[in-house]
Amino acid sequence: MNKQLKVAELQELSDVTTVAVFDLASLARSTMDDVALQSEVIALFIDQLAKLEGADWKKLDLNFEMHALRGAAAAIGAMQIEMICAQWEKFGGRLEGEMKQAIAAFCAVAAKH
Repeated sequence: MNKQLKVAELQELSDVTTVAVFDLASLARSTMDDVALQSEVIALFIDQLAKLEGADWKKLDLNFEMHALRGAAAAIGAMQIEMICAQWEKFGGRLEGEMKQAIAAFCAVAAKH
């Protein structure tokens, strides 16, 4: 965790590591169990993550980016990413490291799907 976070803030963020990286049941519900659609949605989401990861975060409107990413993450079942996006408004850039870790974790799990 980022050293700039205070103890109370760390407690608030502690749920991030206990939340599922990828909730396949949520994805199945969102896609009405259509496996082809699931693969397409995962690929699109990974593309979105790759663009975000490859961008210069100092030049982005991160509040907007995290808001858009939160909706996509909720729809696909990327639970850790959704949770970090939800907390972005309060903690902002101090969550950059946690977000990048969550993106890597999601991509690793999604690659097995």
